[in-house]
Amino acid sequence: MVTEIITIGSELLRGLVRNTNIDLISGLLAEAGLKPTYHTTVGDEAEFIAEAFRTAVHRAETVITTGGLGPTSDDITRKVIATVFRRRLILDREALDGIRARFKDRGLEMPPINEAQALIPRGANVIANSRGTAPGLHFTHVKTECFALPGVPSEAEEMLRGYVIPFLKRRNPGLVSAIRVVRTIGVSESALAERLQGFEREEPELKLGTIARASGVDLHLSASSVDAMWLQGVLDRGERKLIGRAGASVYALGSGTLSEAVGEALLQHGLTIATAESFTGGSVGAALVATAGSSRYYRGGVIAYSNESKEKLLGVSAETLRRFGAVSAEVAREMARGARERLGAACSVSTTGIAGPDGGTAEKPVGLAYIGYSTPEGDLSERYAFGGSRADIVTRASFFALDLVRRSLRAGVSWSEPSSRS
Repeated sequence: MVTEIITIGSELLRGLVRNTNIDLISGLLAEAGLKPTYHTTVGDEAEFIAEAFRTAVHRAETVITTGGLGPTSDDITRKVIATVFRRRLILDREALDGIRARFKDRGLEMPPINEAQALIPRGANVIANSRGTAPGLHFTHVKTECFALPGVPSEAEEMLRGYVIPFLKRRNPGLVSAIRVVRTIGVSESALAERLQGFEREEPELKLGTIARASGVDLHLSASSVDAMWLQGVLDRGERKLIGRAGASVYALGSGTLSEAVGEALLQHGLTIATAESFTGGSVGAALVATAGSSRYYRGGVIAYSNESKEKLLGVSAETLRRFGAVSAEVAREMARGARERLGAACSVSTTGIAGPDGGTAEKPVGLAYIGYSTPEGDLSERYAFGGSRADIVTRASFFALDLVRRSLRAGVSWSEPSSRS
């Protein structure tokens, strides 16, 4: 079945907003045994939106659009649908009451401009929106099922899960599709490709893909079948092979995060952790607390950007800073030790580096980073050379700091939580 996704919004074409709806829709379509054949992104111009619709319904059996259902002048998807498919816009009183109720729940009066969101193309079904004010639309053109959803990802996701995907599953009974994800860090995409040579010959029923991210490389396995048990078995086998070949670089399966993996390891060992950050500015701590339940193991963190704060807050030696500089293995180790001792944690991790774009030298270029790790048994540090923009370097350093903790705990723990805490 040919499926097309159309994402509408000039902000997407200009790169002002990341187009997360494509990833969202593509992933959920797999649950209905479908995969997108075409992705189209178009700006907020009626002429081009109309052209995208005409092209899509000519070549696809399912069309899903996001965007252009808001109340402002550039939200014109409803009008374009009415024009292209000759469906007069009709005020839907039930939809209008729902929009008014949404504002009332927030203690607000609905502005008159929002009434336009209740204009529904004749014959279209309204898809309820419990998270926002823009109803979704579903209509059939000849043999093509068309779904128009809001551009807000959380609203689009609710409609996809609650209406679109169940509808497509009923339309395409029997076929089951599934995806498995194996998440890795510390191994390049090319190095993983070498480890996985021959995999697709061994498992011809499975399709293998890779996605490189700041957090590492995700390996995707996908397959479809009318036999759900067979499908689960072949995916289980393929997943085991990927884990075996990727080795210790695997940190999670599915949508699991590195922060969750670190948290689980800390809880398993009954340990707590502290953070000391310089150029990452709290990103490591933020990643840790993004995981629910992190209060059980995260003691806290210190952001020590200047040399003075490194000395006063973490006890880094002025002599160490003078001899080796703030971006050094020695300072990373002392930062980690200072955070562990001052915050009463069983272990700690630290970051110091040069995020750029300025500040680099021939000896210490932009992207250089040292990550420290401290336990009662001693301190260590690792050197990294990251590429990319300032934001890329900070993000990668934060992920690799978490991974140093993960690998260290995975190697074994022979110490225990401090008996007394300050």
